[in-house]
Amino acid sequence: MPTVSHYRSLKQSLSECTEKVRILEENNSLKEQTIKELREQNLRFSADLDNFQKRAGEESLRLAGYASERIIKELLPVLDTLDNVRDEGSLAIKRQIDGILQKEGLMAIDDSTRFDPNRQEAIGVEDGGEANTIKKIVRKGYAIGDRVIRPELVILNKGE
Repeated sequence: MPTVSHYRSLKQSLSECTEKVRILEENNSLKEQTIKELREQNLRFSADLDNFQKRAGEESLRLAGYASERIIKELLPVLDTLDNVRDEGSLAIKRQIDGILQKEGLMAIDDSTRFDPNRQEAIGVEDGGEANTIKKIVRKGYAIGDRVIRPELVILNKGE
C-alpha cells in the first residue's frame, strides 16, 4: 500500500512535470511568436525588394529617356536648318530625322492660339489681336509627352 511519503513524492513529481510543461509551452509560444515575426519580416523584405526592383526599372527607363533627350536636343538645330532649305535631298533628310524623333516620342508643340508659359516662351509683343494670344511662332518647340524639351518661341499680341 502506498504511503503518504510516496504520495508526496508523486505530488512533487507531478508539480515538477507541470512546471516543465509550462516552461516548454512558454518556450514554444515564444518560438512561434519569433517564427511569426520572422515570416512578417520576410514578407516586408520581399515587398521592399519588389518595390526596389520596380523603382530601379522605372529609373532605368527614365535615365534612358534623358539620354535620348540629350541627343534630341542636339538634333533640333539641324531640324531648324532643314526647315529653311527646300531642295529635295534636304527635305528627304528632314523627313527621315522627323520619323526617327517621332519614334522616340518627340512631338512639335502646336498651341497656336493661347500663350502657355509652361510650353512657350514669349520673346516679343506686337500690336493687334486679343491680348496674350500668339501672333507669330518664331521657333518651333518640342515635347516628349508632357515634358517640354524646347519651348516654342513666340511673339504675342499686345491687344487692342
